[in-house]
Amino acid sequence: MDREIVPAATLLESPYDGNIAHFLERTVTNYADETAIEHAGDRVTYRELDALVDRYARGLRASGLEANDRACVYIPNSIDFCAVIWACCRAGVVASPLNPAYRRREIEYQVDDADADAIVVAGDPDDHVTTALEPLDAEILSTAESDVDNTSWASLPARADAFEQDADGAFPVERGDDDVFLQPYTSGTTGDPKGVLLTHRNFRVQIANSVSSYTASPIQGDGLIILPMYHLTGLLHMLTALSAGRTLHLLRPDQWDPERVLQALEEHDVPAFVGVATMFNDLLDAYDPDEYDLESLERAGQGGDKLPKAVQAEFEEQFGVTLSEGYGLTETTAATHTLRQSTLGHRAGSIGQPVGHTRSKIVDETGDELPAGEEGELLVQGPQVMKGYYNLPEANEKAFTDDGYLRTGDIAWRDEDNYHYIVGREKEMILTAGYNVYPREIENALYDHPDVLEAAVFGVPDERRGETVAAAVTTTDDATVTTDDLEEYVLGELAPYKHPRYVEIREELPKTGSGKVQKPVLREEFSETYVNE
Repeated sequence: MDREIVPAATLLESPYDGNIAHFLERTVTNYADETAIEHAGDRVTYRELDALVDRYARGLRASGLEANDRACVYIPNSIDFCAVIWACCRAGVVASPLNPAYRRREIEYQVDDADADAIVVAGDPDDHVTTALEPLDAEILSTAESDVDNTSWASLPARADAFEQDADGAFPVERGDDDVFLQPYTSGTTGDPKGVLLTHRNFRVQIANSVSSYTASPIQGDGLIILPMYHLTGLLHMLTALSAGRTLHLLRPDQWDPERVLQALEEHDVPAFVGVATMFNDLLDAYDPDEYDLESLERAGQGGDKLPKAVQAEFEEQFGVTLSEGYGLTETTAATHTLRQSTLGHRAGSIGQPVGHTRSKIVDETGDELPAGEEGELLVQGPQVMKGYYNLPEANEKAFTDDGYLRTGDIAWRDEDNYHYIVGREKEMILTAGYNVYPREIENALYDHPDVLEAAVFGVPDERRGETVAAAVTTTDDATVTTDDLEEYVLGELAPYKHPRYVEIREELPKTGSGKVQKPVLREEFSETYVNE
């Protein structure tokens, strides 16, 4: 559908500065009667979405939440999730999305750590929510149309009806560049999850960059989200699509069905798909070119764990599109480097060049910048970098250098054209017999084996070496490889001290909700099996 395109640069100017809720106002004005979101057969136009967001924003304020108060959002991918996030923004309330798969202990941790005054749910709160909030001073709010069971509090819409807006309650609530919009939590793969303070400015520059990439491109069309929207990539995709006036189709990652995704790509003429490594393998298994017409698909991108080279090559061949990687952190409001926007095109294995507003450098242990070709820690600086961690001054001090760069904790190198390549996590480095070993290098070697589908490499305690290398892999359906074969294979590819002494072939690897392999879980399991036996 042809729509009038508003230049992305206007997202940085009045009247769209300040609260990024102004972005939604723009699309409502321009595309009021166009479909904004479709999910599970339900649709809302931009006008209807605006009314829903307004209703929820008033409900939040009527519940006693004021600007800068925290509200956790415990809702899966849905129209309600989108509306509640925008409502928090409009009301000046800081949203803190929760993984909808979380249970009591995890919910209690985040609500307590965030100092949240409320948790917003869709429908009747489940037992995990009610038990988690028993020791906490936080209220359960529901987006249900009326009071819900198991709670004595009125729903958000009911409170909105009772809320009388006064002069001080005008929407959207005025926000400055440095005011916090969102407080997501890190995945906790290297310790307790930390609340990340992301500001309106952080999101404005990322949204403007993404909208510019979309509106300046001949590749336009509907958006599709299958990644979890409590996670930053999915949430930013949602905000960007609705800031550009696109129609957004939602699927739930916990109901992952590659055939349904292929049907959605065909039915809605979606030009771009973003997923994680395991999704692309499943899509390949389900894809039949005689059954699906994906002519509209122009590009694909992946984030999270490393994409196996074999899967990438086969996907590009079968689907006829480039599958590119990028790089970003929760602390950087998603992308800092992308291949898609790099000046010299695609380079396999690279995360690309820094996006336009990002400065990055690679430094040694003393903080001195390294030349092209040398490995060191990747540092980034730019308007998308977080304000800091919530209530963690010591962590903030460690996170930033004296000249304001964020320490990513990732070891990387760059080539002469400023394309960057990730070697591995600094905290995941294995120190074995005095040698520094980065798991990513060994994982890359394992991925080159035709029978290996996924690989995770990590260190386990060893009395003689201090640490030794271990690996857990999944294999293709027709694989015949053994663990001994894999050990010998790596020995033939890398220096002997890098080969894994312990290897397991598993049906699946433990993962976080965002698709990252949980190496601490594997490390603990391997330690119990091989070290403490």
